[in-house]
Order: sequence, then structure tokens, then C-alpha cells
Amino acid sequence: MKGMKKKFFAAALFLMAALVFAKSTPIKNLYQWTLPNGLKLFVAENHAVPLTYIEIAVKCGAFTQEEDTAGLFHLYEHMMFKGNGLYKDAVSVQRALSDMGVASWNGTTGVECVNYFFTVPSDQIEKGLEFWNAAIRFPLLNEKELENEKKVVVSEIQGNLSDTASLYRFAYQSTLFGDAPYKMDPGGSIDSINGATVQKLREIQSKYYVPNNAALFIGGDVNPKEVYKLVKKIYGSWKKAKNPFAKGLYRHDQNPMKDKVRYVLPYNQISKDWAQVQVNYRGPDAAFQRHDTFVADGLISLCRNPKARFMKNVCEDKTLDVPDTDYVGFSCPTYRQCGSFSFSVMLPDPTKDLVMRTEYFLDHLDDWILDCAKNTKVERQVTVRQLTDSRAYETETASGLLNALRYYWICADEFYYYDYINEMGVISNYDLVNFANKYIVDKGAFVLLLVNPECYAKYKDDFDKAGYKEIRFEDVVWFSMKSKSDAENRPQENGSSENGSSENGSSESAQLQEAGK
Repeated sequence: MKGMKKKFFAAALFLMAALVFAKSTPIKNLYQWTLPNGLKLFVAENHAVPLTYIEIAVKCGAFTQEEDTAGLFHLYEHMMFKGNGLYKDAVSVQRALSDMGVASWNGTTGVECVNYFFTVPSDQIEKGLEFWNAAIRFPLLNEKELENEKKVVVSEIQGNLSDTASLYRFAYQSTLFGDAPYKMDPGGSIDSINGATVQKLREIQSKYYVPNNAALFIGGDVNPKEVYKLVKKIYGSWKKAKNPFAKGLYRHDQNPMKDKVRYVLPYNQISKDWAQVQVNYRGPDAAFQRHDTFVADGLISLCRNPKARFMKNVCEDKTLDVPDTDYVGFSCPTYRQCGSFSFSVMLPDPTKDLVMRTEYFLDHLDDWILDCAKNTKVERQVTVRQLTDSRAYETETASGLLNALRYYWICADEFYYYDYINEMGVISNYDLVNFANKYIVDKGAFVLLLVNPECYAKYKDDFDKAGYKEIRFEDVVWFSMKSKSDAENRPQENGSSENGSSENGSSESAQLQEAGK
């Protein structure tokens, strides 16, 4: 009898283990597992074409940087293709990709994610999994290759510094996230890249490139159970490490601006017949204000609705003279710890009281958003229907489904994606109005006025009088600001600094950061 009980107990444990590792999801034909080492596996089954998409993603990037390591995650991404334990050099890597029939492959480094991906013929899935296993677990990080790749990355940074369009990004980083702008810049600084060593990259690898901080996203013409067996065989020996975020996440200042900070950017690629106004707010973070991130998406979706009150208020206003809803824009990306959102409008004929019309838009924006939030019952139902339709379209392809899933897994977790439509469906007018008052009404904002250079030259005095500051690299690029600050605080021959204070004295960088507190 005791023997039978033991056998029954063992069978029950086996069944429980199977249930733990093989989880179905609310998404049709999507399955997930968690290996004993913490590695997440998501498999989307779709037999439309004999191809398989394979992606591995890691929760790291700009947000895990410090000033002296800014850009090293991007550099590390480059080194992933320069040889590993399976392929001895970059040439061998390229040959392996070609032999597998890979048409295109890539890796990206963002604010909160580093990922690598390609698509292979379905009969090459095991080799594809072995390829990424070798790349992510056993990179060679050859010192000579590193020196060569540092030059490539530095060249990319220099290219960004010569690109006028990058000025907006740097101004955005230094204004909304002035407490730590380097945590918003995946490209990093030239000094940091030049100071990179193999040891520093190994430290990044050992801390962040670990199975319990990574996930595999596999989809297409596959058998999910067979994929799980292959992944367990190939990645199962990858040793679990300490949680890289055990001490918590860095939390950016939630109210970085006391008032509206106004910039103007002369930009050749905008027509002389138009000007663009963009208003950026500090938004909620999924790690700290999860519910608010859903409400943010809900509010932006409602404002975007051509029949909602916001669009009507903007497009029917004679002062702004906006032709139609196509000239009004919105952005609300979800992030774990650096949330923001924006409203923008294209104004025709910038020679006609441009500054006055811009200020008029800013003065009325709060009221128009609140008006939309208070009067949205029908529009909220429409938004949920649109989201449901969008989800159905998104899940038609394995890569489309997995890309969306990976995005939300990075900024929050997979359940954020699974619950998204339900969460959007229960948002109330109270939620929307409360959100507007919490994040928008009478809050500081980063305001950008984008104009053609000829327009700027002609009306420069008007911009100056209204407090619009032209964006210049030395004022907004965080590492240029730091260099300028260091130069100002560098002791003179008599032992004192230029401004007569210690190295902790005032500087332009410090003043900008203090103003945002």
C-alpha cells in the first residue's frame, strides 16, 4: 500500500511539473514555458509558410547604464556577431547564417531591451537555436575585434552628433530625464566607448546576459512541444544567476519640470509652409504606476479618435487653422521606468502669428484634454473594438505576435500583453480625468517648435521674446554638457575653479537638473 502511495505521489509530482512547464496562454496558438534556470520561452504556432522566426531578448540597455558605461550595451551587441564558442570569427558567423538560409538578421539596443533575431527555414530550427545559444552564452569578445568595433560605434555616435534630427532626441533626454539622461541614450558617449575593455563587457555579460533575465520568442511552422524539448536540451545548462535588479530599479524624477520648457529647432526637412508643435509630458512607468500606463494608452487612443472631443476642438478652432485630423499626432510608448507621452499639431502658414498660435495651443491643451476625458463613453467602446481588431490582425503572423509580446514582456511582463484589452475595457471617465489632472493639467512639459530655417531666421526675435530657445548640441547633449561643466569647474593655476567654487559648484548641467526638481 505504501509503495502504491509513493508511486501515486511521484506520478502527481510529474503531472504538476508538466503543468508548470507547459502553459497555454489566452492567445490562440501561443504557448509559454519557464525553464528551471529562469529562461522564458514563448512559442507561436503558425503553419502558413515553412519558416521559423527566432529571437532572444534581454532586459538591459540604456536604462542599465551609468555615465562611464553609456554605450557599452550597444558595443556588446556589435561584438555578438564577431565570433563565439561555435564560430571562431565574424567570417564564420556570416557563413553559418548563409548556410542556414538566413536572408536577414539583426540585433538592436534600445532603452530597455537588447534583442537578436532572424528567420530560418523550419528544418533549420535546431541550428538556429544553437547559433543564438553560442552567440549569447559564449561570445569570444576578442580584444582586437573590440578595438575595431569601437571605431565603428564611435563613428555612429559622431554621425548622430552631425544629424540635426538628433537634436530633438538629446533635448528630450536632457529635459524630461535630466537626472540621468545617459540612461535614455543607447548610443552612449565617445569617451565611454573609447574606454571600453573586454573586462567591462564580461561584467555586463555576467550580470545581465543570464537566463533569468532573458526570453526566447519562437514562431512559425513549428511544433511547440518539440521546440520546448530543443530549447531545454540546448539552453538548459545555462546557469541561473542573481537577479540583476534585486536592489530595485532606478526611478527617474516624476516631475522634472516646474513649468513648460520651450525650444525651437530650425530643421531643413520641414516645409516653409508648415510648423510643428510638439508637447512632451513625463508619463507613468509600468514598474511603478502600472494601472496609469493603461489609462495613458486609453486617453491617447480617445484623443486620436477623429470623432472625439479633442480632435473636434483642435481641428474646428479657427485660430489654429489645422486642415484636418491627419495633422494632429500622438505618442504614448510604454516603458518600465521612463514613461512619457506627447501631443503634436501641424500649423499651416508659419508666417501668420506662429508664436501666438503656438501659445494659444498650449493655453488650451489642458482644457481640450479634460473635455475629451469627461465625454468619452461611446468613444471608449469604439477604442476597445479597434484594439480587439488590431490584436486579431497582429496575431495573424508569428513574428507580429511575438514582436508585440516581446515589447510588453520587456516593459512589464507577458501578463501585461495578455490582459491589455481587458484592462483598456474597464477604464472609466474617472480614471481618465484623474490621469489628466495627475500628469497633464498645470504640469511642466517639454515644448518643441519645429520650423524651416528661413522661417526661424525671419522671426527669431519673436521666438526669443516668447522664451523659445534654439536647440544647440552643447546645451542638450548630456556628455557635452558634462564636458562643459567639467571645464568650467576645472581648477586654475591658483587652485580655484573658474566660478570660484569647488568641483561641486554650479554649472549649466547642474542648473538644468536643479530646475527640473
